[in-house]
Formats: sequence, C-alpha cells, structure tokens
Amino acid sequence: MRPTKRHMPVSEYVTPESFAAYQQAAEEMGFLYAASGPMVRSSYKAGEFFLTNVLRGGKAEERSLAATA
Repeated sequence: MRPTKRHMPVSEYVTPESFAAYQQAAEEMGFLYAASGPMVRSSYKAGEFFLTNVLRGGKAEERSLAATA
C-alpha cells in the first residue's frame, strides 16, 4: 500500500520467488554478489562483501601464488 495519496499507487506485488529469480539471474550474469529481497537497497552489504571476499580473497590468492614461485 502506498503511504499517502501523494505517492504513486502500487502496481505489483513482487513475490519472494521473483526476488530469488532476480538473484539467480545476476549470478548467472557473472556478478560476484547479489542481494535480492523486499527490504534490500542497492548498497546492501556491498562494502562488507567487497572487503571480505574481493580484497582479502585476492590478497590470499596473491600470497599463495608468490609462495609457489
């Protein structure tokens, strides 16, 4: 429901299954992380994911490559 009459009317209820399909589609496109849900905003945990998985994961991979060289 819209908060007031000054807001746009609701045109569609997006089901949990639709959100799951959006997440799967993003992952199939190659996104490293996708959060999809009714209360998720565009930056939802993006910084946390980037730090823990991209930066730290990349550095760990670099260390293991250096150790084998």
